[in-house]
Amino acid sequence: MVQGGRDPGVIRLKLLGAMDARGADGRALTALLAQPRRLALLAFLALESAAGACPRERALALFWPDHPPDQASANLRQALAFLRRELGEGVIAGVGQHALRVDAERLHCDAAQAGARGELLQGLHLEGVGDAWEDWLAAQRRRLAGAPALPEDPAARAAYQRGLFHWSRRPRESAKAQASLEEAIALAPDFAPAHAALADVYNTLGSWEAGALASGQAFPRAQAAARRALSLDPCCAAAHTSLAYATAHYEWQWERAESQFRRALELDPGYAHAHHWHAHLLVARRRFDEALAAGQRALELQPVDVIINVHLAWHHWLAREPEAAIEQADRTAQLDDTDHWPPFFRGMACVLCGREGEAVDALRQAGQLSRGNSVMRAGLGYVYAACGEAARARAVLREFSAAAAQQRRHAYEAAVIHAALGEVEPALDLLDMAHADRSAWLAYAAVDPRLDPLRGTARLQGLLKRLDLEG
Repeated sequence: MVQGGRDPGVIRLKLLGAMDARGADGRALTALLAQPRRLALLAFLALESAAGACPRERALALFWPDHPPDQASANLRQALAFLRRELGEGVIAGVGQHALRVDAERLHCDAAQAGARGELLQGLHLEGVGDAWEDWLAAQRRRLAGAPALPEDPAARAAYQRGLFHWSRRPRESAKAQASLEEAIALAPDFAPAHAALADVYNTLGSWEAGALASGQAFPRAQAAARRALSLDPCCAAAHTSLAYATAHYEWQWERAESQFRRALELDPGYAHAHHWHAHLLVARRRFDEALAAGQRALELQPVDVIINVHLAWHHWLAREPEAAIEQADRTAQLDDTDHWPPFFRGMACVLCGREGEAVDALRQAGQLSRGNSVMRAGLGYVYAACGEAARARAVLREFSAAAAQQRRHAYEAAVIHAALGEVEPALDLLDMAHADRSAWLAYAAVDPRLDPLRGTARLQGLLKRLDLEG
């Protein structure tokens, strides 16, 4: 877009129709126009900045998706140095250490203006970028055409929203969440958030939260759904979060999971579940202060989410702060007295501070509210054992020993009951089985109070070393 006389000193970037870039003096920026990738980067930053600062991670994921992180970062630095030479200092500014912003007072972009229409970046094709660039372009074109953030199909939109609601009531309504999200995907197969949400459902079906699917069934499905979401939108923070959860709980690859969480949070600092599940990783690594800050940030973002509220009770339990755990569980119960998680974590915390009768009552209530969920039933067996009711604990053990052998799950749940009964070797044998079955509970083996009777054994230390949780 050629500079007009009313705005001297303003750079003009035309992206709708035939592309053009003009400096403050009205002359074509020929060096920039001759380099499509750097022109595309400028266009990307101008459009993303219209909604606020753009995380550097978004640019790296879009333009160098297959490069090693160090090389991708070097490429971005070189491209930014070129753009700043061409445009002048201050046009592209850093926002903190992790974001960039184009100054709209210094550079006017036609496609960033309200009501802009037309074919965006017509004819610009980038080699070596893969599908990420075309996916982003398609999303921007839909935005310029007034496309909604949710699926256009009302039935797909309703199914997606139902799925999110049911997932917030997990695991009681996980099956409903799965069915609703699969319906949304069938109706709107290119809607990335639905794939990411389905990944979350599979993550929690296979995790310690539900115990409904064996890890080897649930987590690969979660990873496949998250990768499908990223193939549609490489900057989908929910999908990066889903992958990070699976990486931590199924693969026990802590550094890679941490990197995936960082990517999600850079892409969307306001995504509550990224903070929530990042806190899980931090607890597993004994970084309790950081975990508490992440959990509190998640709660600030979603103050009435029952799962995020009860997460803090879970945190305090594993941090050996039982009174704080009980207080948080009681506060959460006031939000929803039909949810089983508050009494579950209340009971676990009561064991730590010797309130045995309350512990049993709490886990009985959790079992009733969950309608027989296996994790709640196992918790009751553990509480019976920890409170000296060995016969009742053994009755639960018989159920879970059979389930562990037949379904390749529940070995960990049985192990903690044996540990509370003082049966060290059977408990360690079951932990080895849980490791072979990739139980998601093992992510917390370094901090779970229920494993304290085994802490002095060489076998448990060896297991923690295999999990990269020793120290």
